[in-house]
Amino acid sequence: MAKYAATDHTITVNGSAFSTALQSVELMVEAAELETTGFGTTFRERIGGLKTGSVTLNFFQDFAAGQVDATIWPLIGSNATVVVKPTSGTTTATNPAFTAVCLVTQYNPFSSSVGDIATTSVTWPTTGTVTRGTA
Repeated sequence: MAKYAATDHTITVNGSAFSTALQSVELMVEAAELETTGFGTTFRERIGGLKTGSVTLNFFQDFAAGQVDATIWPLIGSNATVVVKPTSGTTTATNPAFTAVCLVTQYNPFSSSVGDIATTSVTWPTTGTVTRGTA
């Protein structure tokens, strides 16, 4: 896959499809930076430590059965599996599926101003390994 416009992401939460209910998605993965500089060196040296991640989902709010509120509300305090793919096509080396188990630590049922589209945003930390599937 070459350069592309982000118009066809596939996002699921515990198997429920939310692509059309999402305005944006961000999956962040990083490694801790551990300094290993010893005496006698003139530049700092570093190694990677433990990895961590988070998923941010910016939803268009929907209180209908099976939609955003009905799916997210009961997950507070538990784990949810989030899968993000660049496109709705088959998972391949050029359309990888990133899978993260997240601890649902927060949910804001209301986060809107007068006259705005009703939205809500969540950021959940990952727990365990974030995987990148290609098949």
